[in-house]
Amino acid sequence: MAGFYTLKAEVSVGDEKADVEGTIKFVEKDIVTITKKEYGFVISTRIIKKVNEGNVLASSETVIKKNIISRLFTSSNTEPDYVEREGLTIYYTWNRQVKPGETLEIIIRTNWLFPFLIILLIVAIVILAKKYSGNNVVLKKKVSFVRAKGGEFALKVSIFVHAKKYVEKINIIDRLPALVKIYERFGGDKPVRINEKTRRIEWQFEKLEAGEIRIL
Repeated sequence: MAGFYTLKAEVSVGDEKADVEGTIKFVEKDIVTITKKEYGFVISTRIIKKVNEGNVLASSETVIKKNIISRLFTSSNTEPDYVEREGLTIYYTWNRQVKPGETLEIIIRTNWLFPFLIILLIVAIVILAKKYSGNNVVLKKKVSFVRAKGGEFALKVSIFVHAKKYVEKINIIDRLPALVKIYERFGGDKPVRINEKTRRIEWQFEKLEAGEIRIL
């Protein structure tokens, strides 16, 4: 404690001895040095260091403010004494006693890597969904009855291929219903393959320009 104290000592010089008495003044010094350091973007780190350079016990209060989103990804090297919420703001409070010569270090890290990856994944899904949900090629099928050379009726199927945008490597497959006989007579683009066993007709195009229409 601060105040005046009496000092008594015995001094010896050779064969001579003497008792010495004096008064000393003891002054309390409450000196706490605070340093702060912040770095990082994806993983944001804040370091708060408090050093007691005095000669008495010092009380230390440290308050960190976070919002309701950042708090989900925030951790610290030591647990706070109090956690309070006011609206959308979260307050973390550390109340500590720092001894003379002692150092108190609080490290708070907010890791944005995980939410950043989630956002990238959502964006990628949206882009892919838009890419594949948008129909760059529209197919329309028209069915009509015609009279064949022998006088019997036949079923004529026309497929209209409309390219909304420039596309490459187009593969179109049409399946015929059972009991339908294929007449290899095509008024438009001829197919590259006809499989009567699987009843599949296949057309291939290297490219289609925007607005181009093909009739199969």
